[in-house]
Amino acid sequence: MRCVLLSGSSHPALAADLARALGMPLSRCTIERFPDGELDVDLHDRVRGVEVFVLQSLHAPVGEHLLELALIADACHRSGASSVTALVPYLGYARQDRRVAGREPLGARVVADLLGATHLARLVCVDLHSRAVEGCFPLPVEHASAIGVLTEHLKTRLPSNAVVVSPDLGAVKRAEAFARPLGLPVAVVHKQRLSGADVKAQGVVGDVKGRHPVLVDDMISTGGTLVAAAQAVLDEGAEGPLTVVASHGLFVGPANERLSKLPLARVVVSDSVPAPSGVSFPLERVSCAPVLAEVVQRLLTMA
Repeated sequence: MRCVLLSGSSHPALAADLARALGMPLSRCTIERFPDGELDVDLHDRVRGVEVFVLQSLHAPVGEHLLELALIADACHRSGASSVTALVPYLGYARQDRRVAGREPLGARVVADLLGATHLARLVCVDLHSRAVEGCFPLPVEHASAIGVLTEHLKTRLPSNAVVVSPDLGAVKRAEAFARPLGLPVAVVHKQRLSGADVKAQGVVGDVKGRHPVLVDDMISTGGTLVAAAQAVLDEGAEGPLTVVASHGLFVGPANERLSKLPLARVVVSDSVPAPSGVSFPLERVSCAPVLAEVVQRLLTMA
């Protein structure tokens, strides 16, 4: 069955890389604004009777990108597409998967309900903050991972005395999955979250003394968790410079300033969101286009 690949405005560079990885053209889709600020979506190519894949990463401004994805999906549905699959490398609001005080919204569920109302057949995400988020969606969710391309990138770049460090208990499984193909031990930092941007490390479980720490997490937002974890392992005798690895590099707020003060060998992230500007630390980006291409090809084979 013929398929069409479309891109929203959030990450056209990744959409172009994905089109090359799939060996297919990127279909044209114009997204403009009416004078009153409303979005105007126009599909240039016919999609009747074909499978449509729409790439749209939901980073800031999340609301704008979310609405744009919903409008593109609706335009495809009303134009006769046989199915519409959303390729969302980074899913905004995924961290709002539980309530703490009992007076907050369940943001992940709200986003899931919004996307569920857009006639999407399937959602594809890369390294969700929690697999539990899948349960919020009324449609099938394909969970892809950038761990494979990130570990492959680092295979020849790490010293023999490296140790993979989980910056908190929630990232232990991810750290273990990262360490396994590299044959490295794992250590864990216990943390206490003080606010949305600040955390406090309370101890390290595992041997890091004299070792090169590789801090692994699903995302780098403000950098608070990584800075606290880095200081904890250095206090336990780990040897710098450090390597930091994450699937999603948001680098918002004080992240650049915080990371610039750390003794870093490199910060490695996938390109699930566009590259940040003006970073003053050693940043390496690895394409997740092959990961998404593999999922698309598998879905087309199943059709």
